[in-house]
Amino acid sequence: MSDPERASSDAILLAAVGYVPLLFFLPLFVGTKEPFARFHGRQSLVMFGTVLTFNIIVAVTDLVLGRMLGSMFILGLFFKVVAWLIHYPAGFAVALAYAVLVVIGIAKAATGEYWRIPVLGVYAERLRI
Repeated sequence: MSDPERASSDAILLAAVGYVPLLFFLPLFVGTKEPFARFHGRQSLVMFGTVLTFNIIVAVTDLVLGRMLGSMFILGLFFKVVAWLIHYPAGFAVALAYAVLVVIGIAKAATGEYWRIPVLGVYAERLRI
């Protein structure tokens, strides 16, 4: 995305702070008249919502596969291994990707650049917040 007009320093600060986890609401509600801040706030909201959804899915999967089905004789070991693979390696990959995207988002917002996050940025643009 191009920036047709340079964002104000307040909008840049709000956009950068909005990438800090749980602070996505600042650019959305404090910077209501700043399109630059709202753009980055929506992206931060979508990123946080995606990670939260993934963590809920992991918790439910861990409960069902690891604890309920994992107590079965012989076959339970398979379910425990699948639950472990989802919980730890996949969870680490998602947490690492989230941390990297937060750092990149802060850097891009601090430089005043409209940067769309790969894959999730499309969904952020559809939000009407």
